[in-house]
Parts: sequence; structure tokens; C-alpha cells
Amino acid sequence: MPVVDCNGPIQNPWVTLADDISVTDGVPTIVFMDHLKNHHHSLFAQGSGVGVEIEGDVDLNELKPFLSQLSLVVVRFDSLKDGRPFSIGRLLRERYDYKRDLRAAGPFIPDQVLFLLRCGFTSFDVGENFSMSTLKRTLAAYSLWYQRASDRTATILDVRHDTSVAAKNGNN
Repeated sequence: MPVVDCNGPIQNPWVTLADDISVTDGVPTIVFMDHLKNHHHSLFAQGSGVGVEIEGDVDLNELKPFLSQLSLVVVRFDSLKDGRPFSIGRLLRERYDYKRDLRAAGPFIPDQVLFLLRCGFTSFDVGENFSMSTLKRTLAAYSLWYQRASDRTATILDVRHDTSVAAKNGNN
């Protein structure tokens, strides 16, 4: 599957491993939560990046001890109707202070990427039919927000009350 960020396709050096396959040294590896919990010492000792793929029903307290060592967290969407990954992204950024790559994966649409970015996601594992032109159009559609989010973008209220914010965002 291709991986994109808000600018378009990006290189994806990550390899996702099944639970019964051993890690290859020097290869950035994504494992599932159970594998991480059972083999974290050997995973982190390999010297390359370690990522974890989680589902929308994960208990983030179980992930918390590993967050400082993880280079990537992939949050899997099960369906378009499942909003839990949005909350997980925001919680990882705001409550658990996760600073590295946060990737959304699964059946979401370009229109949702804007809101995933606002929740703290930085990259997206997308299908072959994912429309980059729709994504670009969606990202360009909004420049100001009413509510605060994980991305810390200035709100309309901030802009109205602070002319330096308006100048920085290019909004007068």
C-alpha cells in the first residue's frame, strides 16, 4: 500500500511482520500489540526503528510504557463509521505526549485526512485508488478553525484578537 503525507507520496521503509516471523536487524519493523508486549526487549535491541499497529479498541495504557521507544504508531481503521482512531490520535498526542510519526491505515477517504491531521496524524497508509487530487483540494479548502485541535493551528478567535497571528497565517 502507498504511504502519503499532506504533501503526497512518501518513502515507506517499514516492514510489517506477522507474529511468528523474526525481526531482521537494521530493518524498520511494524509489529502488532501482542508481539510488542511479548518481545519488546529483543525488538528495541535490534537498533532500527520499531513501530506498532493498533486497532481502534486498544487500551492506550498498555501502549504507554513503549511510546518513548516507538518510532511509529499505526492506527488501523476498521470501517468508515469507526471514529475511535480519531480519538486515539488525539489522545496519543495530547495525553500521552507521543511526538513521532502517527499513521492512519485502513478504509478512510481523502475528506477525512484533514481531520486526521487535526487529530495529530502525520502519515497515511492508503489504497491504490486513493485520490491525491481530492486530498490536495480538501486540504486547501480550510485555513481557519473554530475549535482547537492537536495541530495547534490558530482558531478564528485567536486571529480576531491577535493581529500577529493573522499576519503569520496570512489571514487579514
